[in-house]
Amino acid sequence: MDQETQHVVDMLNDDLFGEHEAIVYYLTHAWTVARQYGREVLEIAYDEMRHFKWLGHTIAQLGGVPNLKTPEIGSVSTIQSALQKDIEVEIKAIEQYDKHIDVIPQDSIKALLRRINADEFDHLRQFREMLDQSHGEPQSIKRPDAEVQHIARTLQATVGIEYQQMLAYLMRSFMEDHGRQMGLDMEERSIDEMRHMGWIGKSMGKMGLQAQFPQVESDDIAEGEQREAAVYRDVRQWAEESMPALVPTIDRILAHEDYHLVQ
Repeated sequence: MDQETQHVVDMLNDDLFGEHEAIVYYLTHAWTVARQYGREVLEIAYDEMRHFKWLGHTIAQLGGVPNLKTPEIGSVSTIQSALQKDIEVEIKAIEQYDKHIDVIPQDSIKALLRRINADEFDHLRQFREMLDQSHGEPQSIKRPDAEVQHIARTLQATVGIEYQQMLAYLMRSFMEDHGRQMGLDMEERSIDEMRHMGWIGKSMGKMGLQAQFPQVESDDIAEGEQREAAVYRDVRQWAEESMPALVPTIDRILAHEDYHLVQ
């Protein structure tokens, strides 16, 4: 391994250790003092597990060996101290990923780290909301019925697109070889689309709406990332004024879709 590649592997192993540390912190906090937000914290821990997997495969692809050293985790006695520690872990991760993105030469690895960092920014937002006890509070917004129906149709369209994308990635996963690669394989992309459906479905539920799953025939399954991203950008423009609480979720989905396009 040349010196430049070794330096990249060392940085990625630092990132891997950070993800490992976050996983252990979040699981511990969810099971103990942060049980009030246990489900939300576990969801974030599962995100970090996926990051851990992607980084480990990338390190191996470069010819390195993933560092699986176990982090040392201090104890916390209150939910406030646990969430404050979780916030500190996310800030540290974001800053470290930013530094590594600046110096790592491989575009594919930069793109992966940006994809991971999009999750970290949203994790930071969620932990801050939990800490100030505003997490999960519904936003009171007055909207005309016609406007709600219009955005409901648009959100429903995103569910249909995500469902189609999920099936498209699964089909490619079934039909193509699963060689090791940097980044996300087709099953991972399908999981992304499934999670996007869940986030939009929850947002629709807060509006008193129920998402519907369209019928998709095998012959109709085709990828459509460009169309998908365009719909989300339309939704985001509406949400900026009418439903600001939806904007961080849309931004996170758009970051995921942008990564699908470049990978």
